[in-house]
Amino acid sequence: MRPSQVKNKFVPIIILLLLLVSSLLIFSTLYNQSIAYGTRLHLTGILISFMPFIIGLWFYFVTLKQRSAINELIAHTEMLKSQLEGLIKVQKNDQKQETKNETINIQEWANKIIPGNQVDNLDKYSETLLANIAKSVEVVQGLLFIKDQQSSIFRFTAGYAFYSETPPHDFSEGETLAGQVAKNQKLINIDNIPDGYITVLSGLGKGSPRHLIITPIVSPQSKTIGIIELASFKAFLPEHEELFTLIGRKLGEILSIS
Repeated sequence: MRPSQVKNKFVPIIILLLLLVSSLLIFSTLYNQSIAYGTRLHLTGILISFMPFIIGLWFYFVTLKQRSAINELIAHTEMLKSQLEGLIKVQKNDQKQETKNETINIQEWANKIIPGNQVDNLDKYSETLLANIAKSVEVVQGLLFIKDQQSSIFRFTAGYAFYSETPPHDFSEGETLAGQVAKNQKLINIDNIPDGYITVLSGLGKGSPRHLIITPIVSPQSKTIGIIELASFKAFLPEHEELFTLIGRKLGEILSIS
């Protein structure tokens, strides 16, 4: 116990002793006066004599009770604070674990979509890749372009649900949206595509997807070697952007060694 706490503990007792001494002095004075006048000291006089001590004693016990209640409140508050800190710590750990699990799931998701690490036939490999993406992400149309290393032109390699009398136009870095993605090496996610920009045909008729995502395929040497264009009637979410960015990097590694 600290010295200041010891002093504070004995201060009320000293005050009570002083009040008791004062009450005894008052009683002695009143008693001597009653003897001098030949009268008896009444009960009222005795109560008045000891009134300072009684009041002090009452304040002492009230203060002691309040102090005990305050100490209990402080202890309860500290307990709640400790429990709250524990809950916050558990919540942070859960959030970290959820983030870790999400990352693992996206990696597994990408591994299921990518056909494999061996590319025997690039056209067939590309078609299988687009078909896997369509099954997994509800894509209604997909195009894949691979860069010609001699001419540096991105040429159409494979398509999914693609319908046109003419094949997609080739492009260079910086040309068209796909060329700009190839140049910046950053995925773009576009909403509200104008009607007629992309047409999808099926046995039920034709429709125009409103959402487009373009992903660069980047080699380990940080060079864009391909582009994937995907169209959907549903919006692409942030987890889709993360997924296709990861697929672009993995394909960059696979195609660079094939």
